[in-house]
Amino acid sequence: MAMLRSILLWLLVSLGLARRPDFTVMIVRDHPDDGAMKPGRVFIVTSGGHMKWAYFLCPADPTEVIQLSLMTSRRPHWRLTRDWAGRPTIHPSVLQTAGSHAHFWIRGGVVEWCEDTGKSAAHPDSKMPPRP
Repeated sequence: MAMLRSILLWLLVSLGLARRPDFTVMIVRDHPDDGAMKPGRVFIVTSGGHMKWAYFLCPADPTEVIQLSLMTSRRPHWRLTRDWAGRPTIHPSVLQTAGSHAHFWIRGGVVEWCEDTGKSAAHPDSKMPPRP
């Protein structure tokens, strides 16, 4: 079924009827090591049928690994859903408080940048390098 969804999404993207997603999902049982991380891939760590963690490379700086808790018992935590094609949506937004200071949403696998991305909360007028 996943293969059929991938083929259908590829066809829709090829015909210009859908946007190519910035992110796709891979379900794993163990936390990925740094060598396994790939741009555009969200690794979902599951246990007992429950999503526990999401790992992915920051879209503004692929040297930064972002790790989000998906467990409602933890604070803070995020919700991750997938659409019919398996494209991820993460809620709420992701805000890097160090490094790139990226601030973005992932909706339907597509990165949507927030206006304050690249700005430090401690120095809101600072000029950070432009986002990709």
